[in-house]
Amino acid sequence: MRARRSKHARARTLWAAACTSLGVLAFITAGVAPGQASTQGDALYAKSVAADDRVSYSGTLTSVIYEGDQAASTVTRIEHKAPTSWRIWYLAPADAYGRMIVSNESLAYQYEPSLNRVISHDWSTSAPAVATPVNIAQIEDNYSIEVGPAASVAGRKALSLSLVSKHTGALVQRMWVDAQTDLILRRESYTADGSVGAKSSFDTIRIGVEFPQALFNLSVPSGMTLVTSPGFGKSTTDTASLVRGLNFKFAAPKYLPDGFSLDRGSVETHQGVNTVEFVYGDGLRTFSLFENASARLPRFDTASPKPIPVGDANGVYADVSGQTLVSWNAGGLNLTIVGDLSPKEIARIGASIHP
Repeated sequence: MRARRSKHARARTLWAAACTSLGVLAFITAGVAPGQASTQGDALYAKSVAADDRVSYSGTLTSVIYEGDQAASTVTRIEHKAPTSWRIWYLAPADAYGRMIVSNESLAYQYEPSLNRVISHDWSTSAPAVATPVNIAQIEDNYSIEVGPAASVAGRKALSLSLVSKHTGALVQRMWVDAQTDLILRRESYTADGSVGAKSSFDTIRIGVEFPQALFNLSVPSGMTLVTSPGFGKSTTDTASLVRGLNFKFAAPKYLPDGFSLDRGSVETHQGVNTVEFVYGDGLRTFSLFENASARLPRFDTASPKPIPVGDANGVYADVSGQTLVSWNAGGLNLTIVGDLSPKEIARIGASIHP
């Protein structure tokens, strides 16, 4: 897999929306001996995350993100020609019906018929959850991959894998892998309290479909206009250069949860405000730290923020698109963390930041 529909991409989307309006608007059988389970689980996991590089398919995927007592569902029709061609049709919700994304795992064209526009952007903002690549070495360092019983997904035999944190013992993700092709057919991610935070599953799938390459051409139909989507700057692992180029002093967290490390960073300007984003992760879970010199909290247009102390500062938090968002002001900066962690854990990270 060469593209990432990472959770930090959803964090970027949330933050970009907040800055635009200063408000927030994405197996093997049971009973295997423990040593064997780890070895077999690691091997199966490694094969599953690379399976769509060699397997073409067509299927209908339903994805659900849970926010408190509410759930947001998306249904898409996915056509994939291995190794890197994708065509994704949105069937639900109603306001997304008719949207189509075509990509070569580098550039993506998002077709919006109601706007007569084709929006060009990076694939990382649109890749389906089942196409999410991972750092296998980092996951093996931080997670035990446990083999579970077989099940049926979309009428196919699937082998289950559970990813359990070596640091906390918590189940973080469970996936079901096609027994024949190793494709990921279903995935569930769990929150800090053990409930399902997000899930995606194929309702139907056809393996080995032959597609004409012309189906995946990046073209602009007559009557539609090509525009470039705004977004954060290109990510880089050279975070030291990013910090040197800022017009304010970046403050890094002195505490990170076990297994987390700095992955990459980027800088972007929204409404004249220069904002830096640093992404931290443990292989499965991520959080993004945003800092800028506006000293303004974002408005929450679609969520009801609650107060939370962040060290000596008074912050606010909300559950947005299945992720926790915590924001506070300190030392003339606004600091916002968006990620797959509990509000308490994010507040602990925030308390270790001293602008």
